[in-house]
Amino acid sequence: MKDIVNFKDEKKQNKSINKKKITVAISIGIILLVIGITMLIYYSSNDARKFLDQYLFRKNVTQEKLDSIELDYDSNISVFAYNKNICILAENKLMEYNSSGKLEKEIDLEINNPVYSINNKYIAISEQNGSKLNLISGSEILWTKTLDGNISKISVNNNGYVSVILTGTTYKSVIVIFDNNGNELFKIYRSTTTVVDTSISNDNNYLAFAEVNTSGTTLQSSIKIISIEKAKESPSEYITYTYSADSNKLIVNIEYNGNNKIICMYDNEICTIQNESNSSLMSLNESGKNINFANINLENCIYRAIEENDGLFNTNTVLEIKNVNNNNTTIYTVEGAAKYIYSYNNIIAVSLGQEIEFINTSGWLLKSYSSTQEAQKVVIGNGIAGIVYNDRVEIINL
Repeated sequence: MKDIVNFKDEKKQNKSINKKKITVAISIGIILLVIGITMLIYYSSNDARKFLDQYLFRKNVTQEKLDSIELDYDSNISVFAYNKNICILAENKLMEYNSSGKLEKEIDLEINNPVYSINNKYIAISEQNGSKLNLISGSEILWTKTLDGNISKISVNNNGYVSVILTGTTYKSVIVIFDNNGNELFKIYRSTTTVVDTSISNDNNYLAFAEVNTSGTTLQSSIKIISIEKAKESPSEYITYTYSADSNKLIVNIEYNGNNKIICMYDNEICTIQNESNSSLMSLNESGKNINFANINLENCIYRAIEENDGLFNTNTVLEIKNVNNNNTTIYTVEGAAKYIYSYNNIIAVSLGQEIEFINTSGWLLKSYSSTQEAQKVVIGNGIAGIVYNDRVEIINL
């Protein structure tokens, strides 16, 4: 009789466990169904997306709800984002603040009007038209070099290799290359052309530089690719490939995308150079389209912003974001006319003045910021952004 009672108890226990499993399975199924329906509505309706972004996903933020950094300095102030921090350069100090607005690091740096380049964990920085170049990582100045000439532009790759464009010498332009330990690798002298930009590949093997020749009857832009190893051994054989653009086509800047693809931005289009061939990616001067902004400084993507009229009084900003690896294009529409557009890594910030939308390169809204004042500028880092005003910097975690 005892065994029978135990068997019945075990049977009841198994039924109870099965009921719990069924209840849990039904609950999970309902949750997944709700999530599926929500995402279907989110993807298919702009109005629904705005409602869900604001009330469900809490993507809308206002200035009074954010941490901030107070700006109260007598000297010039420069604000930029570096990695996951907001940096303030003032009174000969570089101060790094975390996402809560707390001062974490402070570096002595005698610079008032900086020219700089930021990549990964490195900042290469100098006084504009100065002669002293610094490479910073974390809270340390890794090295400082004094150069013969005026520093007009800097580029640093993600390994800390630095290329510098100098003016004010007997040459029109001089390019100097340093490794991440501050060793000078070589110099390039240009007598008849002006170098407008440089970029070092991520594997440290190649340097690309863009130059403009205005000595003839027409303007001539060209891009030259340099083998860094060959240039170190034999400077006379440094140029491995030259691409000459069409006459009167002005090159603005260049960026290495990966190790062997160079993205080139001209005044009328964006192109790519790979395996010694050139192809167009995006037009910046297209009939019937008011293209106001464009850039190539995103990771694996480029973009252009087109201003379109929506009815008699409404204007929209249409972002066209193209992946340079697969040529897929993503469209994102901002309601309003963009006053400024800022971009870095995989984030685009469209400023309408008192409203700023942060969009990723997949075409999804990350944060929508609003305030009662018009922002001076926006700085973007890795997962962080700063909204800059005269007296403060508002911090947004993206």
